[in-house]
Amino acid sequence: MERGLIARLAFVGSVIAFSVWALLPTYLGKEVQENLDLAAKRAVMDNPPILETPLPDYVKWLPNWKINLGLDLQGGIDLTLEVGVEEGVLSSVQRDIPAFKTSAEKLGVKITSVRRDAKLPQLRIEPAEGTTLDQVQTVERSSLRRYKYKTTDSSSGRTEFVFEMEQAAQDDIRKKSVEQALETIRNRIDETGVKEPSITLKGADGIDVQLPGETNVEDAVATVGTTARLVFMLVDEDSALKDAELSFRPLLPLVEEARAAMSEADFNDDRTLSQWLTDNGKVPEGRLVLWHYEKKGDVDVRAYPYVLMDEEMLSGDDINSASTGSDSQTGQYEVHLDFKPRGSQIFGQVTGANLQKRFAIVLDDKVRSAPVIQSQIFDNARITVGNDGADGGKKEAGQLALVLRSGALPAPVTPGDVRLVSGTLGAQAVNQGMLGAALGSGLVMLFAAFYYRVSGLIADLTLVINVLMVLALLSIVGATLTLPGICGIALTVGMAVDCNIIIYERIREELRGGKSPKLALEVGFDRAFVAVFDSYLAHFLSGVVLYSYGSGPLKGFAVTLMIGIFTTLFTGVFVSRTFMSVLVSLRRSSTALSI
Repeated sequence: MERGLIARLAFVGSVIAFSVWALLPTYLGKEVQENLDLAAKRAVMDNPPILETPLPDYVKWLPNWKINLGLDLQGGIDLTLEVGVEEGVLSSVQRDIPAFKTSAEKLGVKITSVRRDAKLPQLRIEPAEGTTLDQVQTVERSSLRRYKYKTTDSSSGRTEFVFEMEQAAQDDIRKKSVEQALETIRNRIDETGVKEPSITLKGADGIDVQLPGETNVEDAVATVGTTARLVFMLVDEDSALKDAELSFRPLLPLVEEARAAMSEADFNDDRTLSQWLTDNGKVPEGRLVLWHYEKKGDVDVRAYPYVLMDEEMLSGDDINSASTGSDSQTGQYEVHLDFKPRGSQIFGQVTGANLQKRFAIVLDDKVRSAPVIQSQIFDNARITVGNDGADGGKKEAGQLALVLRSGALPAPVTPGDVRLVSGTLGAQAVNQGMLGAALGSGLVMLFAAFYYRVSGLIADLTLVINVLMVLALLSIVGATLTLPGICGIALTVGMAVDCNIIIYERIREELRGGKSPKLALEVGFDRAFVAVFDSYLAHFLSGVVLYSYGSGPLKGFAVTLMIGIFTTLFTGVFVSRTFMSVLVSLRRSSTALSI
């Protein structure tokens, strides 16, 4: 044989060997995969523990690749989240209040109070005596250009200028709330290590989340559904609540008044209840009443209230990282927060100016803790989670640290449909899909061997190599194999046969024209390649479109389709030509080619 042919044959052999090596972790069993995962984790640790369980020697010789199975194959959780876009708009209005107050102070415009309407995206501004509407509008134009004056309300006995957020701004916030929620949820799930989740938009304000291999619905909902809006606010020490567990009691009769005067839904909303207490003079203006919650069974219930200064000193945006730990004296689990430089500076200024006062840590409008500031602090803060069993507090601390690291959701999300896909159903789908693909491939290979004889057997061999390469590339790129993906593999087999038929029929034409087997082989492959390439290029572009605009199963099909087109071109043209050339070189040139 020629040296060039030997080199091509060696290259084909190396490709086959590499494909088998890449697939070993997938098919060598669960224990091998766990050892490879452990080795990968240790490799990225800055200071790995000295005492470690030694890993088997084979770990360093195997790649850390494997084929990930989709939700339809291995089971998992499929849940739909509904983004509270209207709450996102109202929250945005609430966050505009500090900017308006700051601007009013700079311009010398005196304002008695600024509050958000309980149900509408409106700011209700009570001017001080002598302050006119024109002055308030000047402040609005300098700080909040997306609002417009709506009306003057004097129904409560005091004058309030009502400014409403423009409709275009509301629509933009709704759209961005869904987009940001999608990205935040994706970041959270990526931190959990779930392989190849599917996170897609569903309708105008819905998000569909698929978590292959996950079975704990409660943990999944807690991870992706926690808003995690964290703020730091000073406790109002002049409101007779110096010891929250005792002196909140004077506020309880006022809360009971609110219960009698409000609807049940409004009373159960902490922000609406706080606004009622302020509007009716029960607590001073510029204060916010929020509650510490305790778990009773599986439900969080109000324990006792705090009166807070309604000004966010710090927020979750000022946090650089969050990690878990425990108090060595009390054994309670904690979340340790490290601030960004700007947050550290503000935290140091606030703690230095408010010694012996309490600084409330508020998560999703619930007071998690309100420690007394004993000294000036710059670097970090702690959120006490509690100690409710061997793993309960640790688990809650871990989830809280995770959602704080990934950032707060711009709007609350509510779990809608939650579906637990059975792993048994997934195994059944795998078996049926693989059986169908195997039967189809077997029939095609039998036909090729019967119709093209020895050349057909070579075509069958290239088909096996083709499927092997598809699976290896799926493993290398970390793609997810779904049931439509298995259909894509079966389609790849059909396309590969089509490629061989085009080439073989062209070779037959050349043989009938009187050419020698060697020359017929060369001319047949050269002239057929153009037709094969044009056809496959069109199919590949179809796969690109499916992957770009499709979701879930369509993407799984598109990935296997595009990989299959690449491997089919390689095996159908290069590998097949190499084997056919070997067949011809081993015979006399005058011998007819078995095709």
